Parts: sequence; structure tokens; C-alpha cells
Amino acid sequence: MKRITIVLLFLSFTWGCVTTHVGSKGALVQIYKPNTVKESIVCSAGGDEGISFIYVGRDTISGNVSESDKALIAQYARAVLGETRFINPVTMSSMEGEYPDLSIKVINYKVVTKKQGGSIEKYGVFQANFSIRQAGILECSTGEPILIEKKFIQPAYRRDKLPSDLKVKEMLVKEAVRKVVRQFVPVKSTILRPVKGTSGMAKSAADMINNGNCIGAYEVLKPIADSPGCKDVNVLYNAGVALECMAWNNANDMNTQQLYLQKALKYYRKAAMLAPQDYDIQKAMGDVSYELNTAFSATKRQKKTKKLLEEFKTPTGF
Repeated sequence: MKRITIVLLFLSFTWGCVTTHVGSKGALVQIYKPNTVKESIVCSAGGDEGISFIYVGRDTISGNVSESDKALIAQYARAVLGETRFINPVTMSSMEGEYPDLSIKVINYKVVTKKQGGSIEKYGVFQANFSIRQAGILECSTGEPILIEKKFIQPAYRRDKLPSDLKVKEMLVKEAVRKVVRQFVPVKSTILRPVKGTSGMAKSAADMINNGNCIGAYEVLKPIADSPGCKDVNVLYNAGVALECMAWNNANDMNTQQLYLQKALKYYRKAAMLAPQDYDIQKAMGDVSYELNTAFSATKRQKKTKKLLEEFKTPTGF
């Protein structure tokens, strides 16, 4: 009996030590990932890496809808594309399939106001089929029509508090378009990027990063990591972590963030070549590469397009 008691006490003590020391250290960074939501619209080809540009205009709107409403729907759709900060709305159709078109076939689009007893009710409905097509590259369409309905009720004496018909129409179209395009827009999240190294400069830098001193860690590692002959995987990787941390915690503008991330990616790529089986390194390289090719390149495209529109005064509507 005594021997059994000792064993139980030892197991209890061991378990206690394990649970109190579980935890990871590193730097909190932001990452973008492809949106896993695949509802509303289904693609038989392409569409996995997002969309950079989409054209939508009056000529891509069809169905049970007036010419004036075609212009409104196209305008509202372009507004949604612009607010994604990833998809650039194009106002001229592609000549040779350089970018896809957003086609909307309207089934029902109306706003009705009626009196119900002492109340005023405004009901709006927008139902349409959507497709995104780029010849030979992208083929997406809704399996079933997207239906958006809105209802607003006010006492008769507060009729002026109801939204206008135009505002209701705007809300209906924008909500429908958001459902369609959101799967092509990367989602942002915060993760803990672990550090590596149990000795030397890699450990010193890792300790600094763990304590939130990413700038100090990078300053320590930079001379070594920038050396052409550097083959210390942990030094290269931790230098990338320090820069990635600086991009999201110390940079004051997007250009600086992009520069930090581009430099971090160079370190990650070099480390990945030296340690191709290291999951942490491969993941870091993939994360940073993806966000540079989506979030930052998309913003750059939009700024460039805006500048060109201002310079040449190209019309943005129909």
C-alpha cells in the first residue's frame, strides 16, 4: 500500500509540472488567408487565389430591370468591389479577356411602400443570378438565385423616418454583391509566430522578440543574416520574425510595412532552402508571400488606378 501511494504522488507531481509550463513564445503578427467560405457562388475553374480586377457595367446587367436600374446596380456593385480593398473595379470591359466580368441577371428588383393600419411599411426585394467569367481562366456562377429582402416599419406619423426607395435599393444590391465576392477576398487574423534557437545570437534575439523588442532583435541579427555566407537557419528565421513583427507593430504606414515584409520574406526563403522540412519556416514563408501578393499588391493597384483616373479624368460611372 505504501509503495502505491508513493507512485501516485510522483505521478501527480509530474503532471502538475507539465501543465504549468505549457505555452509558446514568439511575436504576434497579422496574416491574410484565402477565405474558406464558398457559399453563394461556385467556381468550376479558377477563383482559388482571389481576383485582382472585375468589370461590371450596364452591359453586364440583364433580366427584369429598367435601364436606369441597370446603371444603379452597376454603380452599387463597383462600390462593393472598391470597399474590399482587394478587387479593383474596372469601368471598361476587357478586349481580350485580361480580367473577368461580373454579370447579374435580375429576376426581381423593387421597393414597395404600403399602409398597414396605423403603420407605414416599406418592403424591398432583390433577386438575381450572378456569374463571374473570364474566358478560359475563370468560370463561376450561383447555383440558385440570391435573394435579399428588407422590411422597414414606422408609425404613420413618422413616415419621414423610413429610408428612401433609392437607399433601400442600394442596401439590397450591395448585400447581394458582398455575398458573391467575399469568397475572393482574403481574411485577416492574428497568430503567434514562434521563434527558434537555444544558443548564440539566435537565442539572444529570440529572447528579445519574446519580450517584445523586435527592433532590438533585428538590429542584433541583421549583420549576420545579411552576410552572403550565412547558413544559420535560426538566425535567418528569427530575423524574418523580427521584421514581420516590426511590420505589424512598429510601422506607421503601408509602404513601410511592405518593405519590412519583403525583407522578412527574403530571410524566410533563404532559411527555407536550408531547412525544407521545417514546418514553421515553410508556413512563415507562405503566409508572408500570400499577403504581399494579395493585400499589399491589391492596395497598390487601387492607388495606381485612382491616380490614373485623376490624371486623365476618366469617367467612373455610366
